[in-house]
Amino acid sequence: MHASSGDIVGDEAVLAVLGWSDGRFRIMRDTDQQPRTITQGITELLASGDLHAASATDSQTSEQLEGSPDERLLHELLSLLTRLEKDCGRLTDGKVEAGSVQALLVLTTIVNTLVAFVTSRCSDADVLPSRVLPRLAETLPYTQLLGEESERISIATGASMLKNWNTNPEERKQLFQDLCRALLDVLLMYCNTVNTFFRSSLEREEWRATFDVFVEGLWTAVKQIEA
Repeated sequence: MHASSGDIVGDEAVLAVLGWSDGRFRIMRDTDQQPRTITQGITELLASGDLHAASATDSQTSEQLEGSPDERLLHELLSLLTRLEKDCGRLTDGKVEAGSVQALLVLTTIVNTLVAFVTSRCSDADVLPSRVLPRLAETLPYTQLLGEESERISIATGASMLKNWNTNPEERKQLFQDLCRALLDVLLMYCNTVNTFFRSSLEREEWRATFDVFVEGLWTAVKQIEA
């Protein structure tokens, strides 16, 4: 990963950003190849870095928590996407084999994280996977490859089919693609539900724009796996 802030780059740039007292953040992808300048994980940076940066981060968090409900919701969602970026990175970095069940498990984890976020904040039974999947299947038949277990998305059936497929490689590849596409469609469905949580169009649009970039990166990672 790469970081820059003004004239500084790398670990020092990360600490500088952590020291900001205010700001709005959006996940964006740079089309240009950047050097790897960050050498430590965030935990190591905070442990060994400038204590003032950590203190400033605490202050920043307190200010955000005092904001409007929409601002607090946006902050929570952006933090969630930051955590999910780590899972996306496992796909992007080629740490799973092409067409593998492991890739599907990573995708399912990402989807179920957003499912859990939505279902914990909405009492409407229509947001439960047991209700969502049948609706999706009406227009997107390949989503029937997915299942539901304890109100979370399950790929047990599809993964078993993929694992035991030993005939036409092209058909196996198509099955893998359909499973990935089905999971991403569920992810988008729950993103649309999150949109309804916002009252302000400003925060709603910022969330949607950031989420779209995240999904674009996720889909790009999936296509690389397919290759």
